[in-house]
Amino acid sequence: MSKALQTAWDDNVVLSVEQKQLIHQCLPEDVIENDVLVAPQGEDQLDKLQRVLAACDEISKVEVAGGVGWLNNTGRIFPSAIRSYIHRAATYFHQLEHALPNEFVTSLIESVIGTGSHIATLNYDELLYRSFIGSDLFAPRHHLIDGFQHQFAEENLERFRPASQGFYLHLHGSPLYYTDDQGAIRKTNLAGVNTLIGHSSTHLVLTHVAHKAAVIASSPLLRAFWVALETAMAESDGVVLLGYGGEDLHLNSLISRYFREKQVEIVVRDKPEYQVDNGSGAAATWSAKLGVKKTYLWRPQGILDHREWQWSE
Repeated sequence: MSKALQTAWDDNVVLSVEQKQLIHQCLPEDVIENDVLVAPQGEDQLDKLQRVLAACDEISKVEVAGGVGWLNNTGRIFPSAIRSYIHRAATYFHQLEHALPNEFVTSLIESVIGTGSHIATLNYDELLYRSFIGSDLFAPRHHLIDGFQHQFAEENLERFRPASQGFYLHLHGSPLYYTDDQGAIRKTNLAGVNTLIGHSSTHLVLTHVAHKAAVIASSPLLRAFWVALETAMAESDGVVLLGYGGEDLHLNSLISRYFREKQVEIVVRDKPEYQVDNGSGAAATWSAKLGVKKTYLWRPQGILDHREWQWSE
């Protein structure tokens, strides 16, 4: 994430020097002391920045056109500048020349089709999305739906064949999503993401964990995704958490609600501390973090080495 934030920071088309200075004033004290050329290093540093953004948004709502304004011009354009910066940072992950291993993708696709599973992601998911294009997951008879048919509509998430249709939910948004001049929410293709650089997106979550739920609530697209997530959780027998750090409290609360008595598998890269007592201590820690009764911990050498998608006791 730090590389993405720095790359966006270095894009002078997205942020002016004045805007960088204003953002720096919203960062923790130890960061403010650094040169203005140094970008925020992670979501945990964006707490005050998000609060200032929300305050500017709220004040703008009560301003009257042609009347005395509460904000000067800098304050009015500040939220748009922040959202453009966040979108530019998210775009970074769509510009990397990487691909998922074929064996990993094949085993995942076969499992999703075989179990009728849903997929929900927290990152911006270029690798997974690219791997699924042209696969059976997007085929007419068994496919994942995300609510887009030319444009997004919540009714497009209705499944007419639930046994062969699953949800594909980008829970924290994607730089592919944008709102057009008529107010419609649309999705560009992978090749088109570069044309959106600098877009002031309201459909991305990149902020301190304390504000993620509020950012989600402000986007009709993301709100619909999280409603669909609850539907998916309610009908699922278990969940596999792949590479999840466990820090998103709004997600943990839903996992606790829907999977407290169900099967919870966690796939994390092996660490020395996970090897103590054959991993039982780590599994207990995860159970407490997620608020579930029992977890099963997979510890491959690398996340992409995982192949066991259908664990049972």
